Amino acid sequence: MTPRQIFIYWLWTAAILAGAIVWSVPAPEIDPASLKVVRADEGWRVTRLNIVNRAPDNLAELTRSNLWGGQFQADVEVDERAKRWRLAGVAGQARDRVVLVQFGDDRILPLKAGEKFPDGTPIVDIKDNGVCVNIEGKKRLLPLAEQTIPIVW
Repeated sequence: MTPRQIFIYWLWTAAILAGAIVWSVPAPEIDPASLKVVRADEGWRVTRLNIVNRAPDNLAELTRSNLWGGQFQADVEVDERAKRWRLAGVAGQARDRVVLVQFGDDRILPLKAGEKFPDGTPIVDIKDNGVCVNIEGKKRLLPLAEQTIPIVW
């Protein structure tokens, strides 16, 4: 026998077996007395949902939660300059490294490890490829712009 003939043999066997199983299963018995005719206007009402606007409560609960790894601090004042700065680069040698923070096109602020960015994020360490910061008790490495992976669309 060839492999094709064996395959056809097994296929027929499976089909006959499936037919025997379907034929041997008894039909479900339905009691005609249990069937009830229902008119379209009788008993087919969708219950109305009582929707309460809990958005303010949910927002308050989220701000109190530990969802993102730390407590939300709504009363922390953020410097208005914090919205307009970027990491421009790292300068210096091993222990004397500074991170250069650029405001707009003209002002550069050098910061050392232990100081804080304009938004209040503490600088833990300055490396060649980025800046290690402490965000909500967790250390994160912020890569410099030239170290990030370019996005291609």
